[in-house]
Amino acid sequence: SEHLSKLERGHLGISQEGINQIENFIKEMLNFTRVPELNLNSFPMNQIIESSIKMITDSLELKNISLEKDIKENLPLVMVDGDKIRQVILNIFRNACEAVEQNGKIRISLHQISKNSGRCIKIQISNNGIGIPKQDWENIFEPFFTTKSSGFGLGLANARKIIEQHNGTIKIKGKRDRSSCFEIILP
Repeated sequence: SEHLSKLERGHLGISQEGINQIENFIKEMLNFTRVPELNLNSFPMNQIIESSIKMITDSLELKNISLEKDIKENLPLVMVDGDKIRQVILNIFRNACEAVEQNGKIRISLHQISKNSGRCIKIQISNNGIGIPKQDWENIFEPFFTTKSSGFGLGLANARKIIEQHNGTIKIKGKRDRSSCFEIILP
């Protein structure tokens, strides 16, 4: 291999990178198709949100993003898989961080609402970023839909799978100012 020409090494480098990408793709795909058991426990929802916020502090500081919180305290505990719900919140936060410009704004609210099925927790995460075109609202939760050049677009498909496993809903709502808002409702 000492005598490989620069050109051949270049080709090998490219193909190795291609192989790595295919491997990553397969790993993500296998993770996506597996339906993991939920590890349910009683959690205060605001605790899950606060720990998610801690994990994105660096990203917020990097772009000087201000985070507005409207979080009701003393809400009833929710029966959820804490790690999985944190993963969903974190994913939406990360997307929001990428969508907003320097000095942007992200807002999170947490409230209790009543639906015919009983009491629910409503989480809304919105940002003043570029927004998601209305024609993409349905597609955004589909596997492999992505607006990014890197990654395979399984993040939000996974998020929807996890929320639906919890008998909840996740959707996008538009705001008057073109920004987008993710709304999660959990029983």
